[in-house]
Amino acid sequence: VMQSIDLSDTVYIEKYSGIITDCSGISAEENIAARAARLFCEKTGAEGCKIKIEKRIPAAAGLGGGSADAAAVLAGLNRLYKTGISETELCEIAVKIGADVPFLIAGGTARARGIGEKLTPLMPLKDCCFLIAKAEEKPSTAEMFSRLDSTDYIKPDIEKTVNAVNRGDLNGVLENLGNSFEILWSKSPLKEMLSSTHPAACSLSGSGPARFAVYGDLNAALRARDKLSAKGVFCEICRPLNKSLIFE
Repeated sequence: VMQSIDLSDTVYIEKYSGIITDCSGISAEENIAARAARLFCEKTGAEGCKIKIEKRIPAAAGLGGGSADAAAVLAGLNRLYKTGISETELCEIAVKIGADVPFLIAGGTARARGIGEKLTPLMPLKDCCFLIAKAEEKPSTAEMFSRLDSTDYIKPDIEKTVNAVNRGDLNGVLENLGNSFEILWSKSPLKEMLSSTHPAACSLSGSGPARFAVYGDLNAALRARDKLSAKGVFCEICRPLNKSLIFE
């Protein structure tokens, strides 16, 4: 189950002959936003673009930050060049870039199947306070999947989670949170730090290392943020959104 939240990067796009990216520490070859632009231009014949990205989403955290930027580039170029490509067609390009990029075009609350490209929209998640936290680094996502395959990992009961989401039962959602990658992060100091703040629920985001904790009210989330921030942990308080992309 995938969920959009209001932690975001800002992506600026303008027409240009060729593709230029401006994102600190990431070359055009490494930046999947640049790859998204190249694939879009190949499909549509668009000239190119300048891309500037202001990052707020931590990289390599299991939060889909790079994929969100790629989704923003695809959807943004579609609007900029007025090419009229449907969301379905954009998602066909998106899956060539990354398994979670189609979701980050569609956004909201969804169940993902296949490698992430087969999406079933779910009822919007009820409003709640998330605390997103990241303290550790991790190997590549591909390496994490390789490590997972060598373990006896537990598969969460997705049906229970989906049913709870669709009936608007937030407590039911929290009771059934689970992530197969937890087995690889069982000794995470961040897990212990978040647990010490007594959230209603806490789990891993994607393949990690970022975690999210859910609190009953904003004040509890603020106290937890202050406690972890004092220890040098990246923390952001977030809320669920019913879409991934906001255009200005």
